[in-house]
Amino acid sequence: MRYEIKGDTLPVVICYLEGGEKMITEGGGMSWMSPNMKMETTTNGGIGKAFGRMFSGEHIFQNIYTAQGGKGMIAFASCFPGSIKAFEIG
Repeated sequence: MRYEIKGDTLPVVICYLEGGEKMITEGGGMSWMSPNMKMETTTNGGIGKAFGRMFSGEHIFQNIYTAQGGKGMIAFASCFPGSIKAFEIG
């Protein structure tokens, strides 16, 4: 996956996925996507994981986006002024 961050005050991150590549996100963040992106909503780990996320302040449900039939694109925009920063989890 590659990505680009655009904008200053109300930024957007645009993610480019290879065919078959998946991305897991919290609900409500997606702004637009290419037509070949498949979206599934799940608890992603069963009821125990869902309650764990709920009690930690996260959304119960997660969305899984999959690029089907080739490369796909999905964008996530900020809903309030600020910035989007990239960091690597090692």
